[in-house]
Amino acid sequence: MKRSRRRLLRNNKTALIFCAVLLIIGAILSVVFIQPWPKAGKASKNNKTEVYEYEQYYVPINHFSDKIDTISFAELKNKLANESNEDVYVSADERENVRKLFNLDNFQPKVQFLGDQEIVNLVGEKSNRLAIVPFQTADSRVKTLKVDNKLLWDKTATDYTLKLKLKTSDKSKASNAFIQNKITLLTNVGDVILGRHVAYKMRTYNDYTHPWLKMADLLKKGDITFADLETPLSDRVSPPDEGMSFIAPQKSIAGLKMAGVDIVALANNHSTNYGVNVFNDTLELLKKEGISYVGGGINSEEAYRSLFIERNGLKWGFVDFNSIIGAINATDDSAGVAKFAIKPWAEIDDQTDIARIKTMIKETKKQADIVVAEFHWGVEYQADPIQSQVNVAHAAMESGADLIVGTHPHVVQGAESYQGKPILYSLGNFIFDQEWSMETKQGVVAEAYFYSKKLVDIRLIPYQIEDYNQPGLTTEDQSNQILNRIFTASISKEFQN
Repeated sequence: MKRSRRRLLRNNKTALIFCAVLLIIGAILSVVFIQPWPKAGKASKNNKTEVYEYEQYYVPINHFSDKIDTISFAELKNKLANESNEDVYVSADERENVRKLFNLDNFQPKVQFLGDQEIVNLVGEKSNRLAIVPFQTADSRVKTLKVDNKLLWDKTATDYTLKLKLKTSDKSKASNAFIQNKITLLTNVGDVILGRHVAYKMRTYNDYTHPWLKMADLLKKGDITFADLETPLSDRVSPPDEGMSFIAPQKSIAGLKMAGVDIVALANNHSTNYGVNVFNDTLELLKKEGISYVGGGINSEEAYRSLFIERNGLKWGFVDFNSIIGAINATDDSAGVAKFAIKPWAEIDDQTDIARIKTMIKETKKQADIVVAEFHWGVEYQADPIQSQVNVAHAAMESGADLIVGTHPHVVQGAESYQGKPILYSLGNFIFDQEWSMETKQGVVAEAYFYSKKLVDIRLIPYQIEDYNQPGLTTEDQSNQILNRIFTASISKEFQN
């Protein structure tokens, strides 16, 4: 009996040892050959989830007619956390991120959380509305505010504060992060007339850059600077101090170069004031000095040719047309400018000319990422655009233009957003000697900021001409007067006060 019990104990002990060995072997095999189950949120080796870090940038936006142009980080935080006189909106998708960005416990109860495009529509409708949206949402129907006096679109600005570090597994979202090198600034100025008293002033000061001195730094900021040159540059004729025909000596080109002018529009009623030979002198000088031109040429083929330039990896197309009588129009074998006939300078709007403009813009758009159209048109000294201007502008936008700039009336005119893109019917005089009224002394530089192919912001910068020749930046009161004239004469709600 004892022997049987000892045998049983020995067998059990052997079995236990055998089981233990099996467990050890199983454990070793599981480590070597079997991968453990991944924990939640972690990626297995065979099914790894990439995590991308990026910075999300935000912009505050308001209506163009709002006088506020810059706001501090602290003021924004206060409007989000406490009562505000404005309607305040925040992108619904970014609610939690904006809360973290401003280190808020809670938003004040009147903050509304809406879709991005709904916010842009509401802010573009009327003044006294403020919103914070991702930079990708900004467009030219609303004004982007500076934060602590720094504009996101200004490539010279540093330490922009409205940004938050985020992580995502969505590679496309991370790759859509803000890249400063995708910004292109197109700077537009109105009528540049270097003849008559302007020529006299340059001669008196013995400085042919003098008219540009106060505004040159602003203009040089542009990646592309575009001006309406309404003066032939030639030494064949001495500039008269009186009359309605303008000319300036060729050394006047120094001012354009100092100010960084890249392109001039020639389709106007004064560039051919002294005939074809003088006009050809101008063309040759511009070529020699490396300034491109559009809207004029040695014949109609060149005059009606779009200008293409490359900037920041994008192709830009420019077209330019004159509707004012008195110009020499280009022909198949003679120099001149590109023309179109509309009221009030023609009895009817010439539909053949308008069809030509539409075709030219469509063809330009096929070759360019961005198309800018300039038109010399309208009623002199009148702030309201007439219907003929509106009709041509709409046709141009429908054909593919991304921005329309108007010149000639010698005063600022109203603006319009059409199909989500801006029409600036007249920028006013930029350099001229019309000291007889405040309206003819004042105008705006139009800074158009593009982020890649999208026009994200338009900034209208007022100035006033003094001493019969020299524009300079205005005081706050003067700026408000100039901008109010534009807003009062504007056609669409985005620019109306």
